[in-house]
Amino acid sequence: MHLAKWAASATALTLATAGAVFALAPAGNAAATSAYSVAPYVDMSNSQEGLLDTAITGHGLKAYTAAFVLGSGCNQIWGDTLPIGADSFTDPLIAKAKSEGASLIISSGGASGLPLAWTCSNQSSIDAGYQALVNDYGVSQLDFDIEGAAIADTAAIARQVQAMKDLKASNSSLKFSVTLPVLTSGLTNDGVNILKAAKNAGVRIDVVNVMTMDFYAGTGTEMGQGSVSAAQATLSQMQSVDSGYTYANLGITPMIGKNDDGSTFTLADAQTVESFAAQHGVGRLAFWSVNRDQPCGGGANSLSTCSQISQSSLAFTDTFMKYAGGSGGSTTGGTTTGGTTTGGTTTGGSGGTTCTAASWSSSQVYTGANTVSWKGHNWKAKWWTQGEEPGTTGEWGVWQDLGAC
Repeated sequence: MHLAKWAASATALTLATAGAVFALAPAGNAAATSAYSVAPYVDMSNSQEGLLDTAITGHGLKAYTAAFVLGSGCNQIWGDTLPIGADSFTDPLIAKAKSEGASLIISSGGASGLPLAWTCSNQSSIDAGYQALVNDYGVSQLDFDIEGAAIADTAAIARQVQAMKDLKASNSSLKFSVTLPVLTSGLTNDGVNILKAAKNAGVRIDVVNVMTMDFYAGTGTEMGQGSVSAAQATLSQMQSVDSGYTYANLGITPMIGKNDDGSTFTLADAQTVESFAAQHGVGRLAFWSVNRDQPCGGGANSLSTCSQISQSSLAFTDTFMKYAGGSGGSTTGGTTTGGTTTGGTTTGGSGGTTCTAASWSSSQVYTGANTVSWKGHNWKAKWWTQGEEPGTTGEWGVWQDLGAC
């Protein structure tokens, strides 16, 4: 992905990508934390960060990915060249978003930079640097965006994987993201090799979140379907490394509006991707970037600051947020006992109706007799399930329709 101030340009070898979550765990299904089911990127080093505040307070954005932290020798800086934990511009923005209730993922690397494991060869310093991100910003998820020649640097990849293991030993709830390039045919060989390196080291990737952009397949490329094809192909590759992977272990991250290759990711494409994610229980949706989720005009005229298509402000955020929390709704109050939530209400997404069960989550594991609400109906699970959307499995499927609510 791009650092706007440095005007980086993508090439076929530097296709932007985003978030794959690492965690030390045995083989088996591992789901993304539901709070991060929609976590678009925010370029913290351009002049449009104010859109983040509007997205959170006015459009219900629950999580975002702050980009980018860069390795500088054995130190780390933000894209504006100021040090982490002492950036007088970026740190207050992050603090404000946190006070407004938004969860944070920090991303290192990008098209114009490298994560610390690529710029520092001392393992202790690498571990300490990543730990500083956790300590300074109170995050539980770190993202590593690896592009260009960096994706084939096996020595740096080995240091990165070792850092994952070391940090996990000290932070049991910490999850890590890695950025991998993708084509409509799936990950590159180097990308697959990173998955293999992690598995061989005993580090399991929980969510592989591919950035479906800049395919360089012609300006007429249908980017929504291209994103779906890339996701399907990637899952097949993931399963060749670990048969336990499902769509709950996959994320999709397009570049909204105009792409660097001249193709266009439209609002209709966004709806295609959101619908696919809802159908299959995709682990995470993101996009590049919140800063660009606006029409051009005024001080926003470049590809880094606007979508260069006709749209309303934060229209892509609204479309993807349909996936967060179930049909664009929100759950408040209530307690959960034996898988059934009582005393709470789920509102929105169903014309203002009220449902007493918790909203279905693609990342949640449900067992027989657990109940959920989804798209204006209550549903009861017949057996163990994860990532199967109520209403899509048919009469003989896992979910029993208990009626409208």
